[in-house]
Amino acid sequence: MIEEVLSFYANVSKKFYPIIIVLAIVIAVVALQQATETKISTDYRGFFYPHTPGVTEARIVESGFMGTDSVDILIEADRVLARDVLEEDVLAMTAEIVDVVSYVPGVFRVSSVLDLGKSRDEIMGKSAAEIGEYVSRERQYSVVSVALDSAEVPDQAQMMETFQKTVAKVDKAVGTEVTVSGFLAMGYAWEQAIKSGFSKSILFSALTITIVLFFIFRNPVTAIFTMIPIFVAVLAAFGTMHFINVPLNFLTVTFGAITLGLGVDYSIHLVQRYHEEREKGKENALNIAFAKIGKNTIFTSLTTMAAFSTFAIGGLRMVVEYGVMSLIAISFSALSVLLFLPSFIVLESKIGIKPLDLSKISNALGLRGFIPNMMTRLTEFSVKKPIAVIFFFGVGLMLVFYGMTQIETRTEDDIWFPQDNPAIIANNIIEDEFARYRYATILVLADDVRTSEVMKTMAEIKAGVESVPHVVEVTSIANLLNPVPCEKNEIERKIAALPFDQRRQYVTEDYTEGLMLIKRDEDMDDPEVNRFIEEVRDVLDGVEAPGDAVFVAAGWDVVSTQMEDLMLEGKTQAFMMSLVVVLVLLFLALRSFLGIILGLLPVILAIIFAIGISGLVHIPDTPLTALMAPLLLGLGIDYSIHFMARYKEERESGEKLEDALRITSATVGVSIALTSITTTLGFLSLMTMSLEPVQDFGKIAAIGIILCMFFVPVITSVGLLFHERVIRRALSFFSWRT
Repeated sequence: MIEEVLSFYANVSKKFYPIIIVLAIVIAVVALQQATETKISTDYRGFFYPHTPGVTEARIVESGFMGTDSVDILIEADRVLARDVLEEDVLAMTAEIVDVVSYVPGVFRVSSVLDLGKSRDEIMGKSAAEIGEYVSRERQYSVVSVALDSAEVPDQAQMMETFQKTVAKVDKAVGTEVTVSGFLAMGYAWEQAIKSGFSKSILFSALTITIVLFFIFRNPVTAIFTMIPIFVAVLAAFGTMHFINVPLNFLTVTFGAITLGLGVDYSIHLVQRYHEEREKGKENALNIAFAKIGKNTIFTSLTTMAAFSTFAIGGLRMVVEYGVMSLIAISFSALSVLLFLPSFIVLESKIGIKPLDLSKISNALGLRGFIPNMMTRLTEFSVKKPIAVIFFFGVGLMLVFYGMTQIETRTEDDIWFPQDNPAIIANNIIEDEFARYRYATILVLADDVRTSEVMKTMAEIKAGVESVPHVVEVTSIANLLNPVPCEKNEIERKIAALPFDQRRQYVTEDYTEGLMLIKRDEDMDDPEVNRFIEEVRDVLDGVEAPGDAVFVAAGWDVVSTQMEDLMLEGKTQAFMMSLVVVLVLLFLALRSFLGIILGLLPVILAIIFAIGISGLVHIPDTPLTALMAPLLLGLGIDYSIHFMARYKEERESGEKLEDALRITSATVGVSIALTSITTTLGFLSLMTMSLEPVQDFGKIAAIGIILCMFFVPVITSVGLLFHERVIRRALSFFSWRT
């Protein structure tokens, strides 16, 4: 039924191909207009749903109190010129920086080494701890710290650009460098890296895949016509994201390049089969190719969507949006190829440009017939020496399992930032050279925090939290009132008498919210931070709060500790659900339990080998690599379906097992190899992004795709041989005996 419908549409394409091509161009133009409006969300706050535990409290802390956002300005003296940051002209420059940034809107407080003194002698007269906050031990670096009022920073990117322009206007002392860094600068650097990486990865993927298609088909027209439906799909996918108000994040920006590689897979299988039928002299070559490959494309796109649907179920917003983007992009890729590519094939035949003769280049490189020979020999070797194949896989699995033990897990925040960015380099210097601390927060919610009961509870919590490892100091509004009056009127009077900037660090204007700042060591890894937050919560649980008051650990650190769990939330159940759907679709496509086993086994082994190889080549495990298994499952199953379907077709036409496998390897096997190349290029294009986890994700996914390319023909051939010569003969023997 499906093949009949597809054959009918092939006839429609032959008759109305100009209209269909114009329709594709119109859709591309309209989609492009929408796609240019698609927003790129790089704000880490958008990674979490509003209902995520801690998000509401974190937003209250961020917007309700001054000083929760910050910028650091690093001053570096050139040691080659024998300069240091306490020289007179460098201190004068520091004073100018402090002065100009103080006038930037949203700046709450500016502190620097000048707070310790105006000259080298005055500064060096202070304690080592005081000096260490602003000046490095070798006096090569000093830092200007700028605290911001988050309520007055609606556009962080704009504020960051303002800081950069303001600092750039300062007259630099000879032999010095000044870099804007800090939390705000790191976020800005990350945003710029994602935006530039998005365009680079798309361009790299499109260019390299087009070049590969040119060498595959030896015809520039065929290469371009093959790419057009995929460009339509990519533009339509991004345009749809704008229409349904789903922003691009650092995960979904990767899918533009990947979709190009994936969509071209569908196209290559169809064009290759069409050319094969043409070479056989079939007048209805398009009908045959479209009916056979189109049917496979429907099933492969559905299985890929089923596998990628794993991402659409989870607790982390960016992963869910990645799943939604995947489903949109995959469905559009399959639809675009099925709807438009036949018409472009018809137009290509009308133009009638002959393929170029690239034999001299192929001969010079020793590549003539390389891919067909490689795929055919792989299958022949598998059929002739199945025991050797099993032995090689056994040895390989031992190495792979060893590699799994070598995998290092990286979850620290630093890996998500572009390490070659000046702001990130400056931030690393600040962390290494200065006696710096980070702050955790406790949010106090009450009808009025200006009561002796609330103040006493703050003092009790302060005593408990200061006993937690890594805590340096705990401050709150109660510290500023020490001793705390017993009468509420007196408390109100003393708070009102405090300077506004000092008061607004700890209480809101309506006094319904208060903040306790926990000064802690900066050099804590993620497990230590998690334990630290749990111990703070234990202190809060052990304190009896006044009836109307609530004390809760708050801030984005508290939310971020859940990131890994949120990325994996429901993934096991969702993966099993998608696996069940894949199994059902495999059965519908291949109509046999053997097909299910041989369809899944190569892909599962490819996933296992890819994980092991990542350990052997020192690719660390990050939350992003958790996405690899369902991704490879969805992509690898495509290869299995095409291979098994063509083998079944050849056997039904009367070919023996060896001949059927040889024909399948020389046709579909070649298409699998070619599509693996294009998909691999799609993943490798992620190397153009300067975020290490994204680069590692591209590397390991590319490795997995190459493994699928080799494993599908080899393992399927051995499995079919075993089924034919062992299981069937055994069943026939027992049937004869009974």
